[in-house]
Amino acid sequence: MKIITLAIRDMKKLITGILTLTTSIISLGQSDECGTIMTKEDNAIIQQLIASVKTNNINKAFGDTIVPVKFHIIGYSNGSDAIDSASVFNELDLVNSYYTNAGIEFQHCGNIEYINDDEYADFEKYTDEVLCQSNDVDNVLNIYFAPYLYKISNGDTTGLCGYAYSIGVAFNRILMKNSCATNGSTLPHEIGHYFSLAHTHSTSAGDELVNGSNCITAGDQLCDTPADPQLSTSSVTSSCIYIGTDQDANGDFYNPDVRNIMSYSRKSCRDLFSPEQYARMNAYLLNYRNYLICPSFVSIDENIDKINFSIVPNPTMNESFIIVEKNLSNVQYSISDITGKLIYSSKLPNQNKIDISEHIQQTGIYFISICSFGNCVTKKLIKQ
Repeated sequence: MKIITLAIRDMKKLITGILTLTTSIISLGQSDECGTIMTKEDNAIIQQLIASVKTNNINKAFGDTIVPVKFHIIGYSNGSDAIDSASVFNELDLVNSYYTNAGIEFQHCGNIEYINDDEYADFEKYTDEVLCQSNDVDNVLNIYFAPYLYKISNGDTTGLCGYAYSIGVAFNRILMKNSCATNGSTLPHEIGHYFSLAHTHSTSAGDELVNGSNCITAGDQLCDTPADPQLSTSSVTSSCIYIGTDQDANGDFYNPDVRNIMSYSRKSCRDLFSPEQYARMNAYLLNYRNYLICPSFVSIDENIDKINFSIVPNPTMNESFIIVEKNLSNVQYSISDITGKLIYSSKLPNQNKIDISEHIQQTGIYFISICSFGNCVTKKLIKQ
């Protein structure tokens, strides 16, 4: 086993050397790519989202929803090449400035986890995710930062800036290469994938036409992001001007948005999402990622089966009820907001259905707790 491990590490060192050389060679061209893959199944879920988004005013101000994140910083065994924690927190502040119009605010959950291991510092997509399986925090967006990030496919090694697990995948996980992690646009790009956004040049749902006639069903399936032939540093100048000459199937010349974060434009040019991208991310969070919660917000009850209750409807826009499966006596229930501030507390009435609507008026996330003899069960409620 030791011989095999050493062989793997030697091979990864060789790959790292190749990646370093390759990076220096292509430094004047397109840098490491995004490794996120969107499938046909993903596109089917996006179609379900479209109906939800259409029912909302895409220009409205969404209520802030806290999304907990957990940083995992990987370095070599001697502690070298680990990314600076201050820089990733600064990047998170920038991410929050991009996501405020989606009604999303990211907050770090607990302490940073530091992982010093030569085997995983040169991180290979898929193969090295055994590390993530044992370190992911449940129901939290786990973001890993590694000195090197790459994938091997058909014998070819490709350097990656980052990748995310997006629609229909149980993993709450993003991987980032250190040198891309604080460039101002790659981390928000990967988080965009995590919240259902495709690349603006995506073709997994078909090629989008410049005239917009198939914008709902092709490309990134959004109509306020222009058709994109797949931008690169060769088609976008350092002044963020598109100079490409590609044409679509109708012979129309592309006029893509070089500032969109979900494009492959120069990373320094990407600084915005479109209104429909904001609306889709908000809808995806409320309908598919509404389980996200920092464990520190939840009371752990070893006798959880003694207190069984549900909150309906959840998410809710108007009425909110606690449904207790059996009558409980001498029990307290409380309502707190996302900051932990107590909004309401009372003895649980001797009934199975309790109306809490008058205490849940502002949009946001609330925590409903029922406590008995020191044991508490807490559940999350989303008010839209």
